[in-house]
Amino acid sequence: MRMVKKDRLGLGLTAVLLVVTIWISKKFGWNEINTALMLGIVVGNLFLGRKAYKFYPGFNFANKKILPIAITCLGVKVNYIILLDLGVKIIGFVFLMVVMLLLTGKYVAKFMGEKEEFGLLLGSGGVASIAGTSEVLGEPEEEFALAIIAMNILGLTAMMIMPGISRFLGFDSTQSALYIGGTLSSFIHIIPAAYSIGAESLGLALLIKTGKLLFFPLVLIYIAGTKKKKSTDEKKMEKKKIKLPFFVKGFMVVGVIFTALQYGTEKINLQWYIDGVRYLKLIFSYTFKYLLMFALIGIGGKINIRTLLVNGKRLIIYSLVLMVVQLALGAGLVKMFY
Repeated sequence: MRMVKKDRLGLGLTAVLLVVTIWISKKFGWNEINTALMLGIVVGNLFLGRKAYKFYPGFNFANKKILPIAITCLGVKVNYIILLDLGVKIIGFVFLMVVMLLLTGKYVAKFMGEKEEFGLLLGSGGVASIAGTSEVLGEPEEEFALAIIAMNILGLTAMMIMPGISRFLGFDSTQSALYIGGTLSSFIHIIPAAYSIGAESLGLALLIKTGKLLFFPLVLIYIAGTKKKKSTDEKKMEKKKIKLPFFVKGFMVVGVIFTALQYGTEKINLQWYIDGVRYLKLIFSYTFKYLLMFALIGIGGKINIRTLLVNGKRLIIYSLVLMVVQLALGAGLVKMFY
């Protein structure tokens, strides 16, 4: 009970800020996920002041307990049947794109003197993927926030120039969709970039992005293995198995369940079943979104804004260098496959 009382203050504030985030996002048309993190940072630094520590237990609860549940619910967006629709060639392309993004994040970070873990965060994908990777690596809140900011710098810049690059390289609508959906990590950046090419490119680009999500468990397994190698001797490494956090297993289980349910809607011609699956998917989708926002507010509440300001210049440089490398390699992969 003592722990619950300690958590109550921070959790109560986080719940209030969640409502404020939803209102602000609807009022101004802002992205809810990014708004949640930024609102947490602003309130934690400008309004709580010296009393901020009283809210930390609740913020920690949101980060350590709520975030894993949110990532588990993210499995609702996975449909393994998509692999059959994509075909072997595109599956191979998507897999290589995932590997390229992860390894370029890692090695560009090492080349530029950044932490390898920070590169893995940024190379893992969008906000939810970065959150899952951060949880596996046990990275501090500041590193998580820096990775989100870097992802947005990279994504926003790439979003504006990729349609022009596609035209310069002579890509058709299919190649452009593969390039944009494969290289960019966030739906927020993929949608306007692909739509500027054409409506037919948008659908395929979103399908490629969804395909990348199917490989998310493999990304986390690789990252967990990387962390394990650093924390144990090679001899011990051979004896010990990599232990995956429960939310990775939960993500895969939820994905399999909803894949089976979705497959059932194509075979079972019963309206109550089809409606039931649709509503269940909506429940899980909204649960994922709002729990992730809740967790991000808690994470933001513990971030020291001075850390973000001090690291701003190097963050921009790293993001832009990584963007150039990823855009070049992404274009090369498109040319290789198509």
